[in-house]
Amino acid sequence: MRKSIQTRLLKVAIGSMLLAVPFPAVSAFAQDASKNTILLNPNSASIQYNGQTSKAVQPVTYKDGTNYIPLSTFAGLYGYSVSYDAATKESVVSKDGAEIRFAAGTARYTLNGEKRLAVGKLFTLKGSMMVPIRTWSEITGSLFEVNGASYSLSWNEEVKDVPPVARFITNKTVYKMGEPIEYSDESYDEYGRIVKTEWTGKERAFFRPGVVEITLKVTNPYGLTGSYTQKIEITEETMHTEEEFNRLFTPPGDKFPIAGQSVLRMAQVPYTIESQPIQLIRSNSPEYFLEEGIAYRDSISGKFRINIHNGNRSGKALTIYLVATNHQSHPVAYNINAFGKGGPATYVSTSGKNAVARFLDDTAHGKPRDKVVLKPGESVVVLPEVSQTPLKPNLIMTSYTEIETSDELQFTVAAVDAEAHPDQSIFEILPGLKRLDRDGRHVRGTFQDADRSLVIDGTLGYEEQRIAIGDHNDSFLAGEDKLLGLPETNKGNTGVRYKVRVKVAPNTLIGLNARGGHYAGALLVNDRVVQMVEKSILKDPDELGVLYRTGPTEETVDLTLVIASGSNLPISLVFIPLNKTAE
Repeated sequence: MRKSIQTRLLKVAIGSMLLAVPFPAVSAFAQDASKNTILLNPNSASIQYNGQTSKAVQPVTYKDGTNYIPLSTFAGLYGYSVSYDAATKESVVSKDGAEIRFAAGTARYTLNGEKRLAVGKLFTLKGSMMVPIRTWSEITGSLFEVNGASYSLSWNEEVKDVPPVARFITNKTVYKMGEPIEYSDESYDEYGRIVKTEWTGKERAFFRPGVVEITLKVTNPYGLTGSYTQKIEITEETMHTEEEFNRLFTPPGDKFPIAGQSVLRMAQVPYTIESQPIQLIRSNSPEYFLEEGIAYRDSISGKFRINIHNGNRSGKALTIYLVATNHQSHPVAYNINAFGKGGPATYVSTSGKNAVARFLDDTAHGKPRDKVVLKPGESVVVLPEVSQTPLKPNLIMTSYTEIETSDELQFTVAAVDAEAHPDQSIFEILPGLKRLDRDGRHVRGTFQDADRSLVIDGTLGYEEQRIAIGDHNDSFLAGEDKLLGLPETNKGNTGVRYKVRVKVAPNTLIGLNARGGHYAGALLVNDRVVQMVEKSILKDPDELGVLYRTGPTEETVDLTLVIASGSNLPISLVFIPLNKTAE
């Protein structure tokens, strides 16, 4: 049967109580368990996890009579997901319904909202949240032992031999060709978690008559699987052609095939551009770091958006910092209005898409953040969410941040070898870093008027129409690489925000078509984030991503688009009338 969240939390509490029992007794108590052990040493980042040697993001650190470990590394080894809540400035780990929150500068943490006391005050080291070893052992029910000059954490993870139950139902067993099929997944695991779901033969509709088999396979955390197969019949009667069905029922955030040439035959909608005075910093050259150094620097005031997009080909883990410095003779404040990070990821398109989606969601729904005041001469790390996770070799990281300052501050983007500067802060390292050269292909610079509103007259969707973005009528921003004093063009207009408010006819499909190559990004559609696309990308002009469908009356639709890193312009927003008789 399914266990409740309260039951799972009870297991955590029992694990903590077992700390009072000698370890052999714990092993006897949990005979259906696999033993996990971490060996670590003072002042060292080297650890052994179940016999395998690896490195933590920070070394074991002794402070005020307590040994601390980096939360992100150890939470990952225990199977916790790790995130950062920028609104509350808390590091968050979660697993099996339990959520634990840690905030620097306090000796308290919370477990599912309940305040608890740590054995020492929490702090951050080079962007990493540091927690006492003993506190982590209490939270996780681990045995903490001191063996001479080294330490160990040991815990048992129950291994169950009961497989999950796979089951689904459809709303019918007989369908016409092109008739929508509703699936309800009713799978469950006795211990509350299914970690993988795989479908075979599942389609939203079928377009050939006959009997089809659909199979669902599910996997639990212990690698055990269950599967279930159901047959449905497709008759020779047609409800919708495949083209009709795709246009009517493909959900927002998904895509379907379209003839790319047919998009070019759609009537192109004229518009005028109204620019808004927000500045844009784009730090994307070199796109791939080969060594540590300063990637970009500019002194700026007012409201600006910064896009940082880099990969790591240095062969070493690099920590990416955004540092603000006050060179004024008076205090200067800044506030982060919105933030979104993608990666570390293998593909540039994935990193760029996720960063834009999270940035737009934060723009529309994020909580206000506290203002940060810098004293004269003071420097701070602006984005601990980015520097908290070193960028490993061959991975990509992207971020979009909107910042507003009360006066001029200097902002520096830097990549630092995560292991080369033990016991040094970024503020000590920064003066000795070299300026990195441009790679000759990608963009870095500061640009003005980075918000564009497209002003469109009339109502769209009574015929097939398209709005072209990034073509000859939509110029790239001109600016300057302030690090070298060179003119720069924001090729691809990455980081530029486009706003479109348009009146749309009833029963109209709004989609996005990539015209310049692949595109992977996201848009705000009436304050809802829609990815392009959720589980893939738009590979070429022969695919259409679905954004929205209007209802039975004319609607005013707001579309907000930030051009995503790793994608290509031009793109077209398309408006296609739907066949009312086919609904």
